[in-house]
Amino acid sequence: MLGNKWIVYNSGVSGRTMLRNGDYPIWNESLFKTALTFKPDIVTILLGTNDSKSWNWTTHKNEFVNDYKAMIDTFRTLPSHPVVWLGLPAPAFHDTLGIRDSIITTDIIPMIRQIALDKGCQILDFNTAMKSYAAFFTDGIYPNTTGSKAMAEVVYKALTGKSVVRVQDENCAAKKTVTVSGSIDSTLFGGGNLVDGIRSTVWTARGFPSQAMVDLGSVQTVDFFQLDFGNYANAGYQYQIETATTAGLWTIAIDSMARKDTASVFVLMKTDSIQARYVRLTITGAVHPRGDTVSVAEFRIVKANGGAHAPVITFTKNSATKTYAKYSVSIFWPNGTKGALMTYQRVGQNGTFLATTGFKPGTSSTVQQFIKVGSVYAYCTESFLDGVETFSDTVIVDTNPTDVKETELRAIPTGIVLQQCYPNPFNPSTIISFTLPTRSFVALKIFDLLGREVATLVSEEMSAGSYSKQWNAANMSSGIYFYRLQAGEVTETKKLVLVK
Repeated sequence: MLGNKWIVYNSGVSGRTMLRNGDYPIWNESLFKTALTFKPDIVTILLGTNDSKSWNWTTHKNEFVNDYKAMIDTFRTLPSHPVVWLGLPAPAFHDTLGIRDSIITTDIIPMIRQIALDKGCQILDFNTAMKSYAAFFTDGIYPNTTGSKAMAEVVYKALTGKSVVRVQDENCAAKKTVTVSGSIDSTLFGGGNLVDGIRSTVWTARGFPSQAMVDLGSVQTVDFFQLDFGNYANAGYQYQIETATTAGLWTIAIDSMARKDTASVFVLMKTDSIQARYVRLTITGAVHPRGDTVSVAEFRIVKANGGAHAPVITFTKNSATKTYAKYSVSIFWPNGTKGALMTYQRVGQNGTFLATTGFKPGTSSTVQQFIKVGSVYAYCTESFLDGVETFSDTVIVDTNPTDVKETELRAIPTGIVLQQCYPNPFNPSTIISFTLPTRSFVALKIFDLLGREVATLVSEEMSAGSYSKQWNAANMSSGIYFYRLQAGEVTETKKLVLVK
């Protein structure tokens, strides 16, 4: 989370005590001894939770302060002379495993505060920061991946003096007007397929060069381009991307007319910030031409957000039976970025997004996923680099009993349309728009990342038509939320980000 300029070593061991005479002292662990050889510049100590157990505290309470001060002195005598931070333990939401929140609150935390004063150390207050987040501690004691992330943010803010900035990637090209040359069939293979968010639809043209120009509608600041060649990656298309604020006055942004590789399904190109209203993609040739046919699945143009961009998630069907389909779910990082990544998965249309891992160093990766035919899986990512947390688009893998069909979140074949809220990210309010083809009972609700309902915007019978509802989140905390529209038997869910 701190970025590439920091080297972080974790010497923590679950269930250990500060007390030398506790049941499992951290002093005896090899990781603690290794921490001393690490020669740290900064040390954070978070101990005390397991000391609260009756068999540790009743007998050895009077030893806690001296043992704690001894550990501070042990680190301070290292050649690196580190700055030492003392952590106040998170609340114990359940008295379990012998851990007692009453002891943590009335004895241990006051002792640590006094130790900090005596030794000139600064405090990391996990107790106050986590007090309202019992759901982050599944068993009441140990944080889940979301809780670990929240605690890491406490450390990040303390060590850097900066709060985490949250943004969501915005594809400026989505649903915009595209003018193309040489489409084989403008209805089936037209330029609109480049910006519809559906990988199974492609722009297909004939002849080199073939061009597609996207009108963004107004001048935007962009710095990230994504090309998805889908099933045609092995052609190794050579291309050029140009930008202009005024049509006809083109400046080259990306020149790959001499590329020789054919391995990349996705091409992700990070640039300096560029002012553009018009973006022109020119396919100039191919390493392995398919005759004179050009096919491209998606072209995304992403608005600059002041930080890193989220990885791109995609999926490929490898095989299928009547019961299961095997997919490769892949994560591709933009060139030049390598932040930390958390991946979320949702099973079912109405399920809750759950973190599949904690934050891990960012690398492009692929996992195999078996999905039961007739079910729906969804994926999104949350990445972190240099103090900016970026949320990706949500990608849905939707199957039915007769075939495996691949759609993006924006594809709603039912006739009910749930728009992406605007603005997004937002503070403090945003507008959610939707369209009903027939009269239906409608429920529009807001949920937090843990699936808890936090607001109901609509709960009534509504006639066919288009509607907009405002959600004012002035009293809510920054973070990811989801809004869910239920109309009759149809349910659609989208993501929104509150940034304060």
